[in-house]
Amino acid sequence: MLKKLILIASLISLSASAFAATQCGPFNLQTDKSGWFSVNGERAKTQKVTFSKEKGDYDNATIKLLVKNSKAPGMVDMELTNLEGKGMLRAQIVRTSQSQIRIRGLYDCEPAK
Repeated sequence: MLKKLILIASLISLSASAFAATQCGPFNLQTDKSGWFSVNGERAKTQKVTFSKEKGDYDNATIKLLVKNSKAPGMVDMELTNLEGKGMLRAQIVRTSQSQIRIRGLYDCEPAK
C-alpha cells in the first residue's frame, strides 16, 4: 500500500515538472510543485489537462485554464495547445454581460528565458 502511494506521488511530481516555463506573448506560464499552473504569478482557479498522445506528454497536450486577470478586474479564459513541442495560447477576457465587447488574443509560445 505504501509503495503504491509513493509511486503515485512520484509520477505526479514527474509529470508536473515535465512542463517547462513558457512565454506566450505577455503571459508567462509555469507549474508549481503540486502541478498547478500559474500565469504571471497568479495561480489558476481551474485547470484541465488533456493529453493527445500519451499521458504525461506535455509536448502534445491541451491545457485549459481560468486565471484571475492581474492587470484589471475579472478573469481570463486560456487554452494552451502544444503539438509536437510547438505551443499556441488562446486567451479571452471573461465577459460579465453580453453587452461587453469581446477581447481575445492568439499568441505563439516559446520556452521562457
